[in-house]
Amino acid sequence: MKKAILLLFVLLCSYPCFSQVINDWYFPENNEIDAQYKKDMQSWTTNYEWQNLIGEYISKWEKQMYLEMERLISLIPESEKIIRENQKKWEESVKASFDLVADNVNFNQVGREDFIGGYSTSRMDLYRERTKYYLCLYYTIIDQKSDGDWYTDTHKTKLAK
Repeated sequence: MKKAILLLFVLLCSYPCFSQVINDWYFPENNEIDAQYKKDMQSWTTNYEWQNLIGEYISKWEKQMYLEMERLISLIPESEKIIRENQKKWEESVKASFDLVADNVNFNQVGREDFIGGYSTSRMDLYRERTKYYLCLYYTIIDQKSDGDWYTDTHKTKLAK
């Protein structure tokens, strides 16, 4: 009896985790933005070029993030308000985190270029991961709504340029 209660408790506690799963295999690992970023990272010669390159890819991932958010909203328009509110909260959180670093770290003392490069790359990664979240949620919902057909051609997805 105790085992059955314990098993039931474990299943009930773990259920929300399973219901939150997003099929992240929908994100194309060989996408155009990452492929071009890898090539471009081999070509910079000065710290200025390096910082500009990272800034360019932050902008690309930010643009892609908004495109994927809008595509998700088009699929579930009844959730538009909450998606936009969540996005705003996410953006405020990211800004507050980066402001905390900028306000408390002496970049010249810790190695300005290396730290700013890591700092900027982290920002790019956050936009990339948020893009991935929206894209994968979109395709998860598409599959959920499909009539028994569990194949979705993600190659039709074009990333922003």
